[in-house]
Parts: sequence; structure tokens; C-alpha cells
Amino acid sequence: MERNAPVRKIPISHGSLTGRHANFRGNGAIGFESSLERDFVTLMLFDPSVASVTEQPVRILYRDAAGKDRHYTPDYLVHRLDQPSALIEVKPSRFLTEDLEPKFRAGRSYAGQRGWTFQVWTEKEIRTPRLENARFLLPYRSQPVPQDYADAVSKTLAGGVKQTVADVIDELSARGLDRGEALAALWHMISDGTVRADLDHILDPQSYLWISEEVLNGLET
Repeated sequence: MERNAPVRKIPISHGSLTGRHANFRGNGAIGFESSLERDFVTLMLFDPSVASVTEQPVRILYRDAAGKDRHYTPDYLVHRLDQPSALIEVKPSRFLTEDLEPKFRAGRSYAGQRGWTFQVWTEKEIRTPRLENARFLLPYRSQPVPQDYADAVSKTLAGGVKQTVADVIDELSARGLDRGEALAALWHMISDGTVRADLDHILDPQSYLWISEEVLNGLET
């Protein structure tokens, strides 16, 4: 799905955390204006249902309580593969005050007219075990994996039976592969979705793993 162009560029700020989350699945960098927004984008990177994310995606006109014309720009537009797209406002819960309701009402109306949803994400939805896993796995996404290690991991899980991290590493070690390199390869393959795990629970040696359907089909052809 083609990514929308932002309607506003996120400026560099010395008073708050701003930056860009580099190379979001080959679709360019995604901007953020706070640590909570950065964490939200990290979560989206590890959500296999997300096709694309655009920061500052649309400008919505509305009238405030005093009848004055205003405009509102939600933080993100998330396109999903199997669900309606969503306009997302990322906001710490302590900043959710009643005066924001006219903005949010306008956001819900705008999204509804397009078959989208409008959602507010706070630290409760973002700072979860899945985020902890995403933070851990993120550095492994850019680390190259030797093809023989990637093939060995895929073949170990090709039977379709879930196995623990410890069991996979033990099997690869028994085949003569280096345990450290095998574990790094496994983390990389989990980070890019080739190998699946329940990321809503903190990864550990007893976490169960299984191969993605796309890779399994490739092994069978």
C-alpha cells in the first residue's frame, strides 16, 4: 500500500525528544516528537499487520467550543493489511484533558467518513512487554545473518511444531554451529518476522517459536 505524504514536517527541537525512526520496512524514515511517539513507531515496526505508517498525515478543520475555526493534525496514519486504517493520536494519559474533545471529535468524524478508525494511544497501550521485546530485537534487524545459519534455523522449525529458543539453539549447536552466532541469527529472524514468537510475553530461553507461513511455503517448493 502506498504511503501518504506528511502534511507537516516534524521540526528539530532542543526542548523535547525528536528524531526519525530509520528505514521503516524500506518505506523511509518515520518522524517522532517524543519518546512515547518513538516507542509507538517501534511497536508498529514489529506488528506484522502494519503495511505503512505516515507521521502528521492529514490536517483536519474543526470549530472549537467558542466557535472559532481551528485545525488539528493527528500524529500518525497506520495502514493495516487486514483491518481498517487508523488515525492515531499518541498522548501521555496525564495530558488527556476535556479541552481535547473537539479535536478528537473532528478526528473521529474525519476517519469515519473514510472507513478508518480514530484511536488514542497512551503509555498504557504502548509501554508493554511487546515494546520491551521490540527494543531488544531492534538492533538485530540490521545485523547480517550468514545464509547457512538462516537455512539451519528454517529447517529446524520446518516441521511446523513449536519449539523453544533453547531447543532450537541446542539442535543447531549439535549440528556444529556456533551457539552465539546461532542465537544472533535467531533473534534477527524473529526481528524481521521470518520466525514468529509471542511478543506479548518477554522473550526468554523457554519462549516458543514457529516458522512463518511464507517461509514454510518456500521450503516446501
